[in-house]
Amino acid sequence: MSELRRELGRKAFHMLALAYWAALWVLGWPRAGLWMAAWLAVVLAVETARLRIAAVERVLVRAFEGMVRETERRHFSGIVHTTAGCLAAMLIASGDLAITGAAIGQLAFGDAAAALAGKAFGRVKILGGRKSLEGSLAGLAAGYAAAAACGVRPAAALASALAASLVELLPTTPWFNDNLWIPVASAAVLNALR
Repeated sequence: MSELRRELGRKAFHMLALAYWAALWVLGWPRAGLWMAAWLAVVLAVETARLRIAAVERVLVRAFEGMVRETERRHFSGIVHTTAGCLAAMLIASGDLAITGAAIGQLAFGDAAAALAGKAFGRVKILGGRKSLEGSLAGLAAGYAAAAACGVRPAAALASALAASLVELLPTTPWFNDNLWIPVASAAVLNALR
């Protein structure tokens, strides 16, 4: 499986984060926060079982073949970070639909655009790493569009997209995952500019 194709599958899976925003829209605040906390507990239980029980790992890795990164084999996968980040964004925004939607949109669309454009077109590497200027600009544009589509004022949408893009530039490690920090940074900036 090509690197771009694998990344496309991972980022399509990231779009499921939009279900968290939909849950907030349908259930309202704070009920959606309670639902998200319970879901996070389930995700943590499943991921802990995957890390400790070989049979569970085999089943899950086979089910999500090509999407599990090698670094995620020994650490929590992106779903833990994504779920925790989206819940944190809801908490920071006190359930505000526009702020939460923009923060989750930064993750779903901005992060996806950065990764896919970077893999497909990235030539100018920045910060001495694997990230590219082309990917970062695509992520910035998609993040801005996502925030604007949620009704965020243009200046705040740009600030939110810049915060998310800066977080996305940082290298992912087992202890720092942009799936957690992109929605947190975005929601924090938008909450401060509210």
